[in-house]
Amino acid sequence: MAGDSEASNIRVAVRCRPFSAREQSEGEAKNALACTNNAVQVLESTRMPKSFTYDHVFGCSDSQEAIFEAIGLHLLDNAMNAYNGCIFAYGQTGSGKSHSIMGDVQNEAEQGILPRACTRLFSRIQEARQEESGFEATVLASYLEIYNEKIYDLLTGGDAGELQVRNHPDLGPIVPHLTECPVE
Repeated sequence: MAGDSEASNIRVAVRCRPFSAREQSEGEAKNALACTNNAVQVLESTRMPKSFTYDHVFGCSDSQEAIFEAIGLHLLDNAMNAYNGCIFAYGQTGSGKSHSIMGDVQNEAEQGILPRACTRLFSRIQEARQEESGFEATVLASYLEIYNEKIYDLLTGGDAGELQVRNHPDLGPIVPHLTECPVE
């Protein structure tokens, strides 16, 4: 049920990005969406306004940190308990997927979910090593993009190979031959 994010391992979040500098300079840009805590209302349509409900909705003014706290921290908590995590970013070109996932890695306030998760993950691992003698952790990372129904392994330069999503009886969805790199 939307809004009951603790009851499900799958959460759906929507981020409404702000207008780009180009869009603002072209003038007459106006919002067609109204965002609340868990709903997006489409304002500009030929019919009556429609509202769609999600687990999380982030508006133009929400910070990268707020998005990480709501989305990334849960994945990180699960990773610390040896569970896999996945963020599926979907949208048309220019809709803000890369900004939400990566952000500006050089600017701490504008870092996206992935750099924040990595920083916190390795901080937690370091803390666990200091608190528990003999603590060991292995971190493997893979990074893929699905574009025009092709899977790109972004850790090998992004070439579209013969990668396919398969359903493993014990592991669930997997991508055989996807590069997994140990990271420290």
